[in-house]
Amino acid sequence: MKSIPEFPNNRPIELEDKPVFDNLFKKYPPVISDFTFTNILAWRHAHKFRISYLDDFYLVISLEDNIWRIYDPIGPIEKKDKIIRKCFTAATVNNPIKFVMLPETIAELFKGSTEFFLEEDRNNFDYIYLVKNLIELKGKSFDGKRNFIKRFKEKYQYKYKKMTKNDIERCISFEDEWCLARDCFNAEGLEREREAINNMLKNFEYLNIKGGIIEINNKIEAVSLGEILNEETFVVHIEKANNDYIGIYQTINQMFCSNEALRFKYVNREQDLGVPGLRNAKESYHPNKMIKKYKLRALEK
Repeated sequence: MKSIPEFPNNRPIELEDKPVFDNLFKKYPPVISDFTFTNILAWRHAHKFRISYLDDFYLVISLEDNIWRIYDPIGPIEKKDKIIRKCFTAATVNNPIKFVMLPETIAELFKGSTEFFLEEDRNNFDYIYLVKNLIELKGKSFDGKRNFIKRFKEKYQYKYKKMTKNDIERCISFEDEWCLARDCFNAEGLEREREAINNMLKNFEYLNIKGGIIEINNKIEAVSLGEILNEETFVVHIEKANNDYIGIYQTINQMFCSNEALRFKYVNREQDLGVPGLRNAKESYHPNKMIKKYKLRALEK
């Protein structure tokens, strides 16, 4: 592994950095979905992720659009106020910075400040659900979900199975077909997502992520990927399905949780990115809570 330079110097994040992040996230368990090495690695090209080091902290930096966006510094919480201020001081005129994806506990340190502008980032709030609710789907509020699953199970001869390394190539082919049907290659957001999914699948074993698939007529028609976020929470990174099969999304959601998240209290199903359809879908599962995230920038003097 290459050495990690001192801020503001930085270098690209690489697959070989996994042990560093594993140790960091074990010592400082993350609460936001962005902070798994899987997500950082998978999106490293799209967001131009870099890594740097300052005092007791590791910094994940996105240079997308040539703007320095620094994620929540990874290190002791009691020193975060000072390290964030030190980063602003170290920034140059040619490389202005702002902090993104800051959880509420850190944002609280800067509320009411006359030096910084703090802003809620609603489009990136994480949706947190009780595992029990997503598996059992009890009550009137989940009537629609149960009905979709019932219709799916009655109409189709399907098989759910845990993903193994032997399924990877077929999962990649499924994702390619899914993208072809939606013209992903001419839609930047979907094309970037396709690259991220392929990164996860190609490094499936090394990243130690969990996967679930639904097969119909021996063909993969739904895929879900996730992993442990912290002791209480399982995070779902990816959920893709063939919409031609009515109820398949509701079914893969329930079955993946039943098979992989049962020992956890919560499921983090990430953000909606401000996409109306995605927001409606996530809200329809009645989140138990939201993990708020904030952006922070220095005010001009």
